[in-house]
Amino acid sequence: MLRIETGVLRGKVIETVNDPRTRYTPALVRRSLSSMVDFEGKSCLDLCCGSGVVGFEMLSNGASRVTFVDVSERALITVKRNALKLNVLERVVTKKMDARRFLELTTERFDVIYTDPPYELGLVQEILSRVTNVMHRETLLIVQCSKREKPFQTEVLGLKIVKEKDYGDTFLIFLQKI
Repeated sequence: MLRIETGVLRGKVIETVNDPRTRYTPALVRRSLSSMVDFEGKSCLDLCCGSGVVGFEMLSNGASRVTFVDVSERALITVKRNALKLNVLERVVTKKMDARRFLELTTERFDVIYTDPPYELGLVQEILSRVTNVMHRETLLIVQCSKREKPFQTEVLGLKIVKEKDYGDTFLIFLQKI
């Protein structure tokens, strides 16, 4: 079980995905994220969402809606159960799809995008090479990755790093379109 750390849903408990491969964004990182980003009225994307805890933090802090994308059926069932339990189901969209495929196929644009792909599989660079398709000029992209996967050549991909935060092995990178 995880707790929502900030916003109107603060303290509410959500279920985790019954899968040992699922890694959760630490509470400290979620609290920091909520204090650094204005989610009020924004359309958000939680890519590689797992239980959806980051997306629920977004909703708790005023996001108008969150699209949750994950390749795992188990993860999306958990997201839907959590959304129902938190009474935010009408502000939630779920897509069972590989993150790369979603970025290639969707025509939607988002105000805030958060992605936390599985570490050490090369997915960070693959997502970065496709994500501008779902961004507009002011979109904020937040990538959680391990230090070993930190992107360096984002300018080539049409993105620029605007902020970085270090939380031990967990790294948050904030990017925008050039």
